[in-house]
Order: sequence, then C-alpha cells, then structure tokens
Amino acid sequence: MSLSDPASLAAGEPDLVAPDPPTHDHSPPTASLDRRIWGLAVPAISEQLLQTALILVDTFMVAWLGSATLAASAVAGIIVWRTHMTFGCVERGTTAMVARYYGEGSNDKVGRTVAQSLYLAVLLGIVMMVGGILLARHCYLWMGAAEDVTTTGVPFLTLIFFASVPRMIAFVGSAALRGSGDTRSPMWITLGMNVVNTVGNYILIYGHFGAPRLGLLGSGISTALSLTFCAVATVAVMLSGRSHFRLHAYHFRPDWRIMKTLTRLGLPSFIEEAMISFGFLIFFGYIAHLGTTALASHALSTRIESVSFMAGFGFTIAAATLVGQSLGAGNVELARRAFRRTTMYCVIVMTSIAIALIFAGPYIIQAFHPEEDVRDLTYALLLLAAIEQPLMGIFMTVAGGIRGAGDTITPMITSFVGNILMRIFVVYWLAFTLGWGIYGVYVGTIIDWMIRTAMIFAIYHRGRWTRIKL
Repeated sequence: MSLSDPASLAAGEPDLVAPDPPTHDHSPPTASLDRRIWGLAVPAISEQLLQTALILVDTFMVAWLGSATLAASAVAGIIVWRTHMTFGCVERGTTAMVARYYGEGSNDKVGRTVAQSLYLAVLLGIVMMVGGILLARHCYLWMGAAEDVTTTGVPFLTLIFFASVPRMIAFVGSAALRGSGDTRSPMWITLGMNVVNTVGNYILIYGHFGAPRLGLLGSGISTALSLTFCAVATVAVMLSGRSHFRLHAYHFRPDWRIMKTLTRLGLPSFIEEAMISFGFLIFFGYIAHLGTTALASHALSTRIESVSFMAGFGFTIAAATLVGQSLGAGNVELARRAFRRTTMYCVIVMTSIAIALIFAGPYIIQAFHPEEDVRDLTYALLLLAAIEQPLMGIFMTVAGGIRGAGDTITPMITSFVGNILMRIFVVYWLAFTLGWGIYGVYVGTIIDWMIRTAMIFAIYHRGRWTRIKL
C-alpha cells in the first residue's frame, strides 16, 4: 500500500472534508505556545505516573498474599487494561470534539458534547460490565492461567468489571477536561484515587480497623471504590465550573447529531484498539515461545522503558488539545506550529530518557535482582529499545494531533500496518524464519516504528487534517 492510500482513506467521506480554511496567522509568540505545551504535558505525564504508582502499590500489597494471588492480579490487570482500551474508544472522539468546540468559543457545544459522551460512557460501561462478568472465567482460561490462579482471580476480576460504569464515566470525563485544556484536574483526581485505593487496600486486604481480612477481594473492592471516587470527582468538577467549562442540566437533552459524530469518530478507534489487542496477544505469544529468559527479559525491559512512554503520552495530549483548539479557532498556522513544537519537545524528552537508560540501565536492572542471563539480555534489549524512542516520539505526537483534528481513521490504518502486518508477519519472519530470536522481535518493532512514523509524517504533510469538519 502506498503512502497516498492511507492518506486518502484518512480523509474519510467527501462530505467530511471542508473547503480549505483561511490561513491568517494570529498566532501567539513561540514562548507563549511553549508554555501552553508544557502546561498541558507536565500534568498529563504526572497523571500517568500516578496511574503507574496505583498499579505498583496494588502489586506490592498483593504480593504478600502469595504467588498464585499475585499472578491472578497480574492477569486481571492485562485483561482489564486491554478491555478498557478497546471500549474507551469514545474518549478520543470526546477530546477531539471538545477541543474543536472550545477553540470555537462555543461553550454550549462543549457542554452538549460532554453530556452525550457521558451517555455513551454509561452505555459502553454496562456492555463492558455484563460481558466481563459473564466471561471472567473464560478470560483466565484464554490467558492460559493455572487452575489455582483462575479460582483466585475470577471473583477479583468480576468485581473489577462490576465497576466498569464509573470507570468509563471517569475516563471519558477526564478526556473532556483535557480537550478543554485542563490536564490539572485529572491529575489531582488521580492523586485522590491513589489515596482511596491505598487506604482501602490497607484496611480490606489485611483486615485492619476491625474490617474482615479479604485478601485479593479486598483489593478489588478498593479498586472499585477508587474508580467510583474518580467518577464522582470528575463529574463534580464539570458541574461546578471549576474547570474550563461547566455542565448544565439542559446539556443532557439527547442530541443525536453529536451522538452520531462521536460514534463516527469512536468506531475507527474501537477497531484500532481491537487490532492492537489481537496483535498484542500474537506478539506476546511469539515472545513466550522463545523461552522463559526471553519473556522475563522482555517484561523487565518494557517496564523500565515505560518511563519514556509516559512522557510521550503527555505530549500526545498536548498535541491533540492544541491542534483541535487551533482548528476550532480557524488558525491552521497555529495548529501546524503546535504540531512542530510538541513533536520537537517529545522527541527531545524521549531521546534524553533513552540515553539516560543506556547509561543507567545496568544499575536499574540490578535493582530488580534478576538472574545473570536475564540481566544481560535485558540490557541488550534496552539498547535496541532506545533506538525506537525518537521514532515513537514523532509518531505519538503527530498521531495525537491528527486525532485532535478529528481524524481517527489514519491512526487506525497505521495501527493495522504496525500491529498486524509488521508485528505478526515481519516479526515472525525475523524471529523464527531467520532464527534471530528475541533480537528479531526487537528489530521488527524498530522497523515497525520506522514505517508507521514515515506514514503518519507523510499524511501530516498532505494536510487533509486541516480540512476535517466535525
């Protein structure tokens, strides 16, 4: 497939493309734009760090209950993560529409969009809850979990899925806040979520303050309570007007036009995440077939490398918000500058982290006390992963900005190329046909990021994203 093909598809239907917008430049000075970028990115990165802290605290507090319980918690985490990412497709459409309407200065459209997004969040949350509860045991079996792990984990996973509605409300609401340029409120709410979860774990897992000792089930209850807190706090911020917009009762009147647009934007993201989940399972299976040392080394290198992903996420949010708001204001030149500046900063930060990991990698790896063969292989994989970082930085920010412009089809196409064509076929060829093993897996992912980055860069330069109308 040529680069022009996904670009044409990314434009969507003819009726979705508006005439060329005016390009009058009433842009703020570069210093002002840079402050906005960092003002959006830093709280978003902090939020990601807090999300990671939540997982680490859960892991630490559950680890004392035994290996079967820890494994049950880990498997549940993977299942919930991939399920939420797939059903969370409405978040991207919400961010794009809120950013666009906020840039237009239409607070009424912002409010109505958020209200319709919350309706969809509740609907998807119910589907996720019912499906998750019914398939909880099957999920463990599909993941190849042992019987003791499955028996321990099913009640825990069922409880987590029971909180799917507040989970969806919280995350869709946070996406709306970010679209309006408020990344601080989600950060503070996530901090509160950490507190509720940690205190709940301490009381319910171990049975303190007269509470029953519930073990892993106590961790599930704490997670459900923290998600409920997150949902209530997010809605409260939007109703109170303490953020950049305020929800009113009349915003909740059904608006089928907005609902249709959200669905149109969300469906490609749903397909994209489904492909990512499918590709992830195949990709993970390849690594598992390469042996315990390869699997352990990959898991450890990915965990260390994840620090860089968090930085990329922050600049992705900044790009989506600023591009969407700039297009809403009719300022295409500002949108282009936002693309350039966020991409530049993201590449600088992610490359700096990669260089730091190259030098500090051996010391960080040793802190996990791995066996010698795992330690040596992990560092070798970390060196290969460092090559990906600038490529990932470009792709994440440009794809984020294009989504913020209202184009969710282009990222879906690049995801198909990367997660299906590259990570299933090319990685298999390198790892097994050529016999490169785990090194072939990592070389394949580098090629994947090179191709995806070239595609998204070419699509950005064609400029069709400037003419997408919502």
